[in-house]
Amino acid sequence: MKPKTNRETLILDGGGSSLKVYLRTDSGLELKARHDGDFNWQTGKRPRIIRALSNAMARFPVKRAMIGLAGVVSPKDKAFIRALFAERRVRAMSDLELAFELHFPNQDGIVVILGTGSIFAAKLGGRVVKIGGYGRAIGDAGSGYAIGQEATRKFLQSLDGFFRDEIFLAAMKRTFRSKNDAIRKVYQEGFALQTLAPVVFECAENGSPLAIDIVENQISNVARYIERLREASDSALPVRLLGGLLERETIYSRRLLETLRRANVKLQPCDYGASPSFPKQ
Repeated sequence: MKPKTNRETLILDGGGSSLKVYLRTDSGLELKARHDGDFNWQTGKRPRIIRALSNAMARFPVKRAMIGLAGVVSPKDKAFIRALFAERRVRAMSDLELAFELHFPNQDGIVVILGTGSIFAAKLGGRVVKIGGYGRAIGDAGSGYAIGQEATRKFLQSLDGFFRDEIFLAAMKRTFRSKNDAIRKVYQEGFALQTLAPVVFECAENGSPLAIDIVENQISNVARYIERLREASDSALPVRLLGGLLERETIYSRRLLETLRRANVKLQPCDYGASPSFPKQ
């Protein structure tokens, strides 16, 4: 491949479900590749992550690169990643720091990342105020993991006779054959609960009361966290929505946007990391 100009920047954005490879040029930001998997520096497998980063660097031999990975917080981790690619001008940071760098480089704003986990943060002058993002075990509001966790709980409760929802039950049984199967997969096999989010969205689109309740509950949680940030900062700050759950149009993305608009949240266009089918705000 022909070497790129010095004006171009390679941007690698990794989270709990994928690594996205972007090239920023004078004409804007272009998604070049996406690799599915866990690219959280703390929970993913580091040799695999390093291999994917190296492959992207080799494919796009630009002089400058920005690497933002979930879980990269300590100076030691950032220095380690920079040292891997010492021949380039590399900036290593967390996925949240990357989001602010790309979307609010010279102004204050609020970033909400909704993927496997979730992050809510506001940039206020020289400081960043972060709330939520407690991790999978405790639950990240509005995240794919939280949606899958709630879906699994309601599935088990349905089998115990608390709910009657055939649409939801039939869809969940494609993944879990029984109570024992669900418990075994979650506790012994480390089943990725976030993979149930699309199942919930499909059920909600088909009119499942339980799935709709899960979607609305998680949207309500997201709205509460955003409102708390607005109270702690400035309600007029623009909000940028990012993350895997917002890469395409679903009942979750539509209803979330509707909820935030009714609350007079100032939304920026959701074009970074989005598919062409996802509507602009």
